[in-house]
Amino acid sequence: MKQSIFLFLSCCVLLFSCADLKKDEQLQRISKLEQRLSGLEKTRAKNEIDTLTALKIATNAVEIRIKTYLVLDTINLVLGKKMDAYKIMRRNLKPLGKQNSQLKNAIREEQKTLKALKTDIESGSGSRDKYESYILFEKNKINQIEVLVKEYLRLKKEIVKTYRELHSELNQLSLDLLRQHNLNH
Repeated sequence: MKQSIFLFLSCCVLLFSCADLKKDEQLQRISKLEQRLSGLEKTRAKNEIDTLTALKIATNAVEIRIKTYLVLDTINLVLGKKMDAYKIMRRNLKPLGKQNSQLKNAIREEQKTLKALKTDIESGSGSRDKYESYILFEKNKINQIEVLVKEYLRLKKEIVKTYRELHSELNQLSLDLLRQHNLNH
């Protein structure tokens, strides 16, 4: 009888210690997910264009001045290509700002979700048998956020490159056209 009780208690202790090992492993995985998410947020914040509104205004003004005052007898193919690239860049400024805002919100929401999941696992509340699937689901969401951050960085790089290549030249052209128009009238 004593051996049966001892065997039963040993099984219970073994079962609970395995559950604690699983709990610790799950909490470590969540901590790693939190670190990845924190890294993504740092990358997003570091690459945020804080002068986006000023860029929109400046590029729009250049484009309007050129459209208003440029009158050509012949087609200037080089200038046309530059204007097309500039126009595409200007149109992408708004989606870039929207992407940044969506990323900021998605990261904030995911941080809250991971914190809640971590609290549930620590306290053992909720459906313990579903913790693994919850962790996997959150990992997939972070993978999606990572893809969105990479797309944001690609678009930002493209926009900044085009802006640096074309803005000075086209801005100067638009100002020259404005001066010529004011002198002629």
